[in-house]
Parts: sequence; C-alpha cells; structure tokens
Amino acid sequence: MLEQSSDGGTQRHGATQLHYPARGSLRETGSDAGTQPRHSRLVRLLSVMPLRPALAALAAAPTATTVRKLWKALSPEERSLAVTAALADDDGGWVKTTTRAAIAQALRFRPQTVATWPRQKLISEAVRLPLEEVQLLSAYIVDLHLGHRRAMMGAFLDQLGIPNDEGKIDAETTEVPEQDPARIAAAADVLAGTYTADEIATYFLTLLLQDAAVWGGTIGWLEKAGS
Repeated sequence: MLEQSSDGGTQRHGATQLHYPARGSLRETGSDAGTQPRHSRLVRLLSVMPLRPALAALAAAPTATTVRKLWKALSPEERSLAVTAALADDDGGWVKTTTRAAIAQALRFRPQTVATWPRQKLISEAVRLPLEEVQLLSAYIVDLHLGHRRAMMGAFLDQLGIPNDEGKIDAETTEVPEQDPARIAAAADVLAGTYTADEIATYFLTLLLQDAAVWGGTIGWLEKAGS
C-alpha cells in the first residue's frame, strides 16, 4: 500500500504494506582490494555502479517523485513483471477490471472490446501505454516487489532484526519507527552485495511514496546514488 502523493490517491487494493526498516550491525569493506574477501569486493563494485538515467533523475530529487514518475522510470521488463504479478494476485478482480478500463480509456476503445483480450495482450498493452490511474500503478509497483523481490525485502528486514514473513511485515502487530539515514545507507551497502543499484533505488523510492516520515532516511542514499 502506498500513501497518497501529489499525483493522486495511491492506496493499494488490500495489499500488505511494504515496510522495510534499515538498522543493525552491517559488514564493512576494507580498503585493500587485494586482500578483501570476494563478497566485499563485489559489494564495492555494485555500490559504485550508476543508476540508469530514468532512475537517476528520480533519485537526484527523491521528494519530487510520484507514483506515475516511478512507474515510467521502470524498464519494460520490470513493468511486465509488475503487471503480471498484480494480475496473479487479484482475488477480487479489481486489478483486471481496472486495467481493462485504463487501457480502453488510453486507446479510446470500447471496454467490451478490451474485455475479450487474452491476459498476455492485456499485460503487453498495460506495459506499453501511458496509463494514468495512480491507484492501479501503485498496485503494480507493490506487486513488483511482493511478486519478484521478496528475497531482497526479507534480507533487508533480517539485517535489521525486524519480524517478517519472507519480506512482509504485519502492520497490525509491528510498528516501524523513523529510520536512521546512516543505518539505511549501511543496509543498502549490504544489499548491494546481491542486488543492483536500480533495484535498491526503486525499493527506496517506493518506501518514500509509502511513508516519507518513516523512510525519509533513504533520501541521502538516493541523492548520492542519483548524483
């Protein structure tokens, strides 16, 4: 679930909130590349890899990011994964119905026509078209993480000692306090041993959209990554 931002309502359609705290003891890297463990050298290598331009632009000014901007900054492959995951996790049918309506509006087609399309065509059109329904785009972004990035979420939460179910936090039983920027940056360095800077930046921008009061500590890391 993403909180409302400047481009409209962004409440997730009944999904678990994305809570990713950042704290705890984290591995440091040494300065001597010749004597560093392979994992430490990989952390340093990935941590300096630049973001792709679309994400770098958002990271450079993270507080100006909106759901629409983040969706547009995702690669076509990421958007396809996101839409596919959202349609798969659509017990009430809201995602499918809203996706059809958004595509029909974008193409100026009759909704009845779009309703006859197979799922794969629906996915390819949702990826290609400039959809504007913020709540729908929020659902896609959330399900990109819940459907394909649970391992990263879980690794982050485990580093912090935060109870989670494979990356999910029960918002009813666990309250996440405001996070410290230094600990967020250190946790990002740990993630960089396995995940790309693009994945981490997308994750942090999603957190900011969800709750800037809790996740404002991501801003410094994002600005540095986007510079």
